[in-house]
Amino acid sequence: MVDVDLREVAGGMGLRPGELVTTGADFLVLHAEDSAGDGWILRAPRREWALKRMAPERALLDLVADRVPIAVPRWRPDVEDIAVYRKLPGTIHDAPPERYFDDVARFLAALHAVPVEQAARTGIEVRGPGAIRETIARKIHRARAELGLSDALWHHWQRWLADDEPWPPRSLLVHADIKPANTLVCDGKLSGVIDWTDSLVGDPGADFRRLVSRFGRLDSLLSAYERHGGVTWPGMRRHIEERIRMAPVDSGLYGIDSRQDRYVKAALEKLARLSPSAG
Repeated sequence: MVDVDLREVAGGMGLRPGELVTTGADFLVLHAEDSAGDGWILRAPRREWALKRMAPERALLDLVADRVPIAVPRWRPDVEDIAVYRKLPGTIHDAPPERYFDDVARFLAALHAVPVEQAARTGIEVRGPGAIRETIARKIHRARAELGLSDALWHHWQRWLADDEPWPPRSLLVHADIKPANTLVCDGKLSGVIDWTDSLVGDPGADFRRLVSRFGRLDSLLSAYERHGGVTWPGMRRHIEERIRMAPVDSGLYGIDSRQDRYVKAALEKLARLSPSAG
């Protein structure tokens, strides 16, 4: 964790400190304003793993800023260990407008088209197609041992792991945490995408799971994604559905690893109600 007083940093930059958000598990966030009244964001890591990801995230944002049709944070280069950037236009909408979903599909098609070799040079994690499946297999094994995964779910996911068709044939640059809390809307349109800490070269299906889990629309999102140039594969729909079904496993193991019992408790409750035929 970076030992820094964000209010002091903001003041030293001529910014007027505002709200300090301390509820995030991985980052402290300070909202500030400059003399013209424009908003700024200062973000400091609270955990060692988050600090390690900051340099790759900075480099990745520099790479994608001119390649995607939506604004992304551009960090000030003269500040190390914390992110300092102008606040992007728009606000978070828990119930986004209709156009938002087509805009997200267009954004994802552009993001997934960024050359993997260039993304890898930023230092972000690179997880090939085989490693994607291996990573998920390890999670399922851990869930059986540490979260009491039912035999029915275990066997269901073993069949998924053994079937080649649902798995992505290629790894792409992904944001990996697309949801309303990480997207901004202005004038009825998607205007910005924030929080790139989880980005990696990996499973393109990961960029659909949180939106689909909350809003449905899988078929329309995939159709729009293809229309904007995104490349799908025959088993992509089924793969995304299983990634969504696995959400309690992901959150439960995150809770174990980060020692946050509330995530583990919620995951156990959801897994107890989950069956292979559940949506």
